[in-house]
Amino acid sequence: MNRLPPLSIRLRLALLYAGLLAAALAVFGGGVYVVLSQELQSSFDASLVANAEHAAGAVAQDVAPDGSLVPTPRLVSQLASTGGRVIVLDRAGREIADSGPQTERALPVTWQDIAAADNHGHSIHEHPVPGDVLRMTAQTVAGPDGATLGYVIWADSTRSLRSLLDEVRIALLLGGVAVTLLAMGGGLLLARRALAPVADVTDTARAISLSGDFSARVEHPGTPDEVGQLVLAFNEMLAALAANHQALQRFLGDASHQLRTPLTVIRANLDLATRPGIDDEERSAILADARDEAERMGRLIADLLSLARAESGARLAFDPVELDALLVDCVRRQRQAATHVRMSVASVEPVVVEGDADRLRELFGIVLDNAARYTPAGGRVTARLETRAGMAVVTVDDTGIGIDAEDAAHLFERLYRGRRARSLRSSGTGLGLAIARWIADAHGATIALSPLPDGGTRVEIKIPARPG
Repeated sequence: MNRLPPLSIRLRLALLYAGLLAAALAVFGGGVYVVLSQELQSSFDASLVANAEHAAGAVAQDVAPDGSLVPTPRLVSQLASTGGRVIVLDRAGREIADSGPQTERALPVTWQDIAAADNHGHSIHEHPVPGDVLRMTAQTVAGPDGATLGYVIWADSTRSLRSLLDEVRIALLLGGVAVTLLAMGGGLLLARRALAPVADVTDTARAISLSGDFSARVEHPGTPDEVGQLVLAFNEMLAALAANHQALQRFLGDASHQLRTPLTVIRANLDLATRPGIDDEERSAILADARDEAERMGRLIADLLSLARAESGARLAFDPVELDALLVDCVRRQRQAATHVRMSVASVEPVVVEGDADRLRELFGIVLDNAARYTPAGGRVTARLETRAGMAVVTVDDTGIGIDAEDAAHLFERLYRGRRARSLRSSGTGLGLAIARWIADAHGATIALSPLPDGGTRVEIKIPARPG
């Protein structure tokens, strides 16, 4: 069995609008019809009773000496000229006069009608006749002394009443259908306009899935409603995906570029090591070079992964960090790895900052490692920590090769290495300071490099201190 295709949201919303309006119109129209029908029925019955009372008063004028009613045909005809049918009964309930034609059936007057007239109850009931429905009531004819002389039965056609109610019913029905159809059309139009940004989101998402181009954006409808918030969130998601995609592309490009050289060196050294006729000492030197390149490649991959994580919007876990203890521990660890220089902590002040302890340790490790790496044997690396204007200021001074003025503006760029750094250490990756800048930015901190007057470099890191 073929299943029907699902209804679109626009059509479902339009059907919902139209259905609710149709239900409201049905309740309203039904109420109006019932109230109008009751009011017209009440007005019709009041007119029926008034005509019966008027006819009874007129008939009471035609009384014989013996007290019996003798209504003249002229009087009965005049009374019936208002459109009703008049029947006069004596006090025993026998018919005396009838304005209806001879061929017309007698009206079914019951003793209950007469009893109601005696009690002034004005009992009204309907009597169907061919092609019509009559409403009838009975009224006593009283003499001057108040004695009952007879009865007047007044009946009137409800054709005009029923015709009016039929017209009202048809008008309400047609008006309800017309309004519902208009609501359906208006609902479709409004739903199409309201959901147009959603359709744009769908088209944009489908286009991106086919082309892989994350630069596309959905035009904001300019309204702060839920649809506008959806478009805003979707565009923000596209911007994040574009940034991640660009970071991935840069990572792949940088990795392929930077890994090509060490892989080539490792392959060449391994080929040399397998050649016959090479003595053990030379083979050991070749393998040592290959190991050094492998270690450099490992550092490069770790740095590239750190940058890729930074550019993908990785969030840090911030907690209170005792910066003085962290700095002392970092210097202790780096001192063990850099035995060719004298590394020490000149002074520290107790200070607490909000930050990620692991990332701050990585930041100080990069700065101290760079200072030791580009300082000749016997040189000094000195770290300090002080508080200044609500900032924790970490200063690392070295007696190394220093920096050139033309390199200063590019030191935090990825893969950039200054002329002096390349000449002293060829194994650097050029990514350390870029990672350090990312960690500093993530903490709302600043990092700056400047040359010292007597040679060497100063790195100054300012981190907001925790209040109190």
